[in-house]
Amino acid sequence: MLGVLTGRIPSEESILTFVREWRARDLASVVGELSRRRWRRTASIRVVTGVVADVTDTARTTFTTGIQRVARETLSRWSRYEQVELIVWDKARSTFFAASAAEASLASLGTVGPRERGIVIPFRSRFFLPEIAVDVSRATALRTVAQFSGSSTLAVGFDCIPVTTAETAGPGMPGAFSRYLSTLARFGRIAPISDAAGVEYSGWRHMLSGAGIAGPDIQVAALPTSIESASAGDHRATRSQLALGDAPVVLAVGSKEPRKNHLNLLHAAEVNWRYGHDFTLVLVGGNAWEARRVDTLISDLRRRGRRIVTLSGVDDSVVWNLYGLARFTVFCSINEGFGLPVVESLSLGTPVLTSDFGSMRQLGENRGALLVDPHDPDAMAIRMAELLTDDELVARLSALAVDANAPSSTWDDYARSLHAHLTARTR
Repeated sequence: MLGVLTGRIPSEESILTFVREWRARDLASVVGELSRRRWRRTASIRVVTGVVADVTDTARTTFTTGIQRVARETLSRWSRYEQVELIVWDKARSTFFAASAAEASLASLGTVGPRERGIVIPFRSRFFLPEIAVDVSRATALRTVAQFSGSSTLAVGFDCIPVTTAETAGPGMPGAFSRYLSTLARFGRIAPISDAAGVEYSGWRHMLSGAGIAGPDIQVAALPTSIESASAGDHRATRSQLALGDAPVVLAVGSKEPRKNHLNLLHAAEVNWRYGHDFTLVLVGGNAWEARRVDTLISDLRRRGRRIVTLSGVDDSVVWNLYGLARFTVFCSINEGFGLPVVESLSLGTPVLTSDFGSMRQLGENRGALLVDPHDPDAMAIRMAELLTDDELVARLSALAVDANAPSSTWDDYARSLHAHLTARTR
């Protein structure tokens, strides 16, 4: 009622104030006073009781990896058997709006027709958050929805990296992420994307008891271990398109940020170039921050004649083809909730050099990956040299990857698992 009257998601304080006044006086007089005020409502308002998904970030970016990939792959499949109301947060007006046609298309990888651009108030809905909401106003509104709207709420749990390894997070992120966690504390259920992420979220939930908060149910819904393949012809076309030459390709997929460990990767690559190993290093990823040292080192290495190709915003088909033509990939991240590049590479039978702990070890061990301490660039260099020079090792790891990943789970399986979590009863 407050949302409809004011045209915005009410704050916890305004709800509690309303309830106190209602109990102190009577409902009719309090509602009458509110309804006589001149609220500035600039759009139509709809109360939505079905499935609602907050896609604020995904609907406004062309990035195709990580969180955005999970959101799009899930929602595009849900739309086949469920009407989903996609909403985006309007910070200036403190409310959720129905996603526009362009935003809905970006969020669900589909073509949609004209859409009414009105205010949406979720009420007794099934509310889905496939993103990380660190904006203060948005996190506060989501907390209100979870706590007071009577909705069944589900959030995807990617990781707790801004807390567990805060030194790798961007400026202000640890504090913003903690506020986001205070919102998730009011959700009904969280679905971590891996067993490793499940451990992190379960530990966090255990801490909530000290504040007298029950917290959400934690039920892992692991991301899929299978992706589409690409033909040999596509591999050759991509090699020609990117002017990669005939040298072996070493591929690294991941955003340019401290957690992805690009500095140590470049150090390890330079050690191998100095030893005379011939290869082209291809770095795929966008969303860069604190990347000045990485960019400077790339420029220095290029001046020495090192072949380094950097790509951002390329089509998925190009990425799949790069996985297929690479001799091996490197994903030695400092911390990950899952590690999709590990799965993507191994699904195509391409060996991976990855970190020897957490979700990356779980995904790669005995499945076609070599493990290494990502904090030790010299150890990374030694492992890279093995993969560059030992054809039998590469063939053995490739065969292991193919055997270990077939049959495997798919995005269809993942979407169904999440949908079951959304519709299940919580405690």
